[in-house]
Amino acid sequence: MKKKVVSMMMAASLVTGMLTGCGSSAAPAQTTDNGTQADASTTQTEGTATEGAAEAEASALPEMTTDEITLTYMHFDNEQLVNAVADAFMAKYPNIKVETQAFSTDGYNDTLLNLVQSGQMPDCFMILGNCDFALSNALLGDMTPYWENDPENENILPSINNAKLGYYGTDKKLATLIKFFPDAIYCDLNVFETLNIEAPSTNWTWDEMIDSFKAATNTDAGTYGFNQFHSLVTYYPVAHGSGCIGEFGWDGTGYNMEQWAAGVNQWAELVNGKYHAPYGDTDEMEAWTGDRTMWAAYTGKLGFQLDAWWTYLNLFDTPDYRNRGMEWVPYTTPVSDDGYVFGVLDFGGISSSTEHPREAYELLKWMGWGVEGWQAKLDAYQDVETYAELPLYRQAMPCPITMDEEIWKEFQQSFYPTARTRTYQSVFDPVNGEDLVTADEDTKYGKYFDDFFANCKNPVPFGDCQIPGFSSFLSTSYFAVGDTLGVEDQVRIEGKNANDFVAELEQKGNEANKAALEAAKEAYAMIGIELNY
Repeated sequence: MKKKVVSMMMAASLVTGMLTGCGSSAAPAQTTDNGTQADASTTQTEGTATEGAAEAEASALPEMTTDEITLTYMHFDNEQLVNAVADAFMAKYPNIKVETQAFSTDGYNDTLLNLVQSGQMPDCFMILGNCDFALSNALLGDMTPYWENDPENENILPSINNAKLGYYGTDKKLATLIKFFPDAIYCDLNVFETLNIEAPSTNWTWDEMIDSFKAATNTDAGTYGFNQFHSLVTYYPVAHGSGCIGEFGWDGTGYNMEQWAAGVNQWAELVNGKYHAPYGDTDEMEAWTGDRTMWAAYTGKLGFQLDAWWTYLNLFDTPDYRNRGMEWVPYTTPVSDDGYVFGVLDFGGISSSTEHPREAYELLKWMGWGVEGWQAKLDAYQDVETYAELPLYRQAMPCPITMDEEIWKEFQQSFYPTARTRTYQSVFDPVNGEDLVTADEDTKYGKYFDDFFANCKNPVPFGDCQIPGFSSFLSTSYFAVGDTLGVEDQVRIEGKNANDFVAELEQKGNEANKAALEAAKEAYAMIGIELNY
């Protein structure tokens, strides 16, 4: 089923630009709780899909080939969605045949390496997990001349260019975002209503967030402040450190761990102070719920769940959770002075051995950040007739990477509440036999989603997909080694001060980064590409 559009007469009367994008500076536009814009001076104007396509046509990119060619795209994404985008790509470029290769995450990297060794390397592909695998094997081709000459890349999530994501600290653009899941700190409004306390501002500061965790903790009511899938330890440095674009105070060239230490110490204090919900498979959890295997976010007695974006449509917005009285709405991680928030970002790139780098780049753009590709995705996500048993939007749907106004408007209004006047109706939910979003949900939850989407568009990723050597650093220096507890547990359980670890961890982290970069430099030199860092 195609998107349901409100009457053209009504649409024509609406103001263009419902969602304001982030600026060319690092700081994004923020909104107040009623959805009004706080600082228009820092924003850039989002274009429409038509304008974006016109700009792409007028770009400095080389012309696409008119020869009959075949491109392969390897991924661990939703196979039905990828095939829909591939079909749309081939409709525009009928001389290009696209073969998609879908593999599960289990063994994905081994499969990719086997394809490389057998001379069957895909033309473009998604990267799974840490970036060192792709870099040390020189799998990623240099797409700098395409990336830096494509006008469409001026209207994407600002952090991609401002934080130079996909350059990995080198002078080459080797990868970029393919999927974007903003991190969400979900608030259960029902808990706040039950406790008769006010929910926090959607533009909260770090201290306001912590105060809210404490306010939602109530022994008499049996409620806890927060539970985490993603950690406060990860969030803290980005929310506090100027120039920080990643975990452990990463600034693009090295670690600065003073803010990390403050985050670990605060996290330990909150857990030991019983503001964090009991962990699963513990006596505490059994005493709290009667079920030691219970997930804290399923109890209806949790103020906040720190989690991934896919948790909303996959779990929190289902009848199972709604019928238990939970009313989960999303908040972003507190915005840093540089405007950054956290997100789960999947990367991809073109092959270092592709014979068609220009065309592989274009296919990758359709699969990831391009306006035309995102329109094809939205059409597929809204097709609830073909995918009636399990709609694609229930299968870990990411957010747009383009800043195109119409794409974002259609995305939010088709699948999420909004307090603003609609130009798109929500999709029909064939599983539950009702519209995915009701008018009541727009009224009660819309402002939370409006503000979330206004504030989430400047994400930085977790360390493994961004920082060479990060995974090695964690496994050899940070997590448990032998009988030694990991650093965080030494602070939480043994009462140590995280500041005492700073100097050693900074040194080891920076050494791991330099070693990984040197390995990448050597690997790329063998195929004739010079990496400088």
